[in-house]
Amino acid sequence: MAQSYPPPQLGAPIKRSRGPVVLFVLLVVVLIAAVAGIVVIVLKRVNEEPPPAKPAAANTLQFRRVVKLEPNACAKTPTVANVRCSADGTKYTLGKVELDGTHVTDVQASADTQGTGWLVTLTLDSAGTKTFATLTGQLVKAKPPANQLAIVVNDRVVSAPSVSAPITAGRVQISGNFTSKQAKQLVADITG
Repeated sequence: MAQSYPPPQLGAPIKRSRGPVVLFVLLVVVLIAAVAGIVVIVLKRVNEEPPPAKPAAANTLQFRRVVKLEPNACAKTPTVANVRCSADGTKYTLGKVELDGTHVTDVQASADTQGTGWLVTLTLDSAGTKTFATLTGQLVKAKPPANQLAIVVNDRVVSAPSVSAPITAGRVQISGNFTSKQAKQLVADITG
């Protein structure tokens, strides 16, 4: 006996595989996600703050103990090895270089959170942090002006703050009721 098959029907849909359509949709979604990611990265870079200021080169940025100071005593650039002047004409006799610019990783001006003006923050690397902790631990015990640390850039004293406490965390804050302009100028001076 011959087997009978149902007669073919005209107009019956042919079953097609959905694989290529699903693959196409998936590729479109991945492409949209990639483009969106690139747009976010580009916009983030455009809106980022400028990178923090880098300190002056090691040989031009120095931290030195103040041995003696004489206000208004710099009529001309001194020729003595350990004597430097500041912009206001103060003559400083300084100790040896205790730390240089190779250990400073960042210099920034910011508003003081206590509302007393602006300050300048220097960030030190790990070796600089150790050296600075020892140095400031010694300076805090000294009487003025020996408790001051001169920041020297290109053979000029740009700041000589008094040390009021040992600085052990690697973040040095120079305060002095600076205005925004004064703090930013000090950053510019330190970064050379």
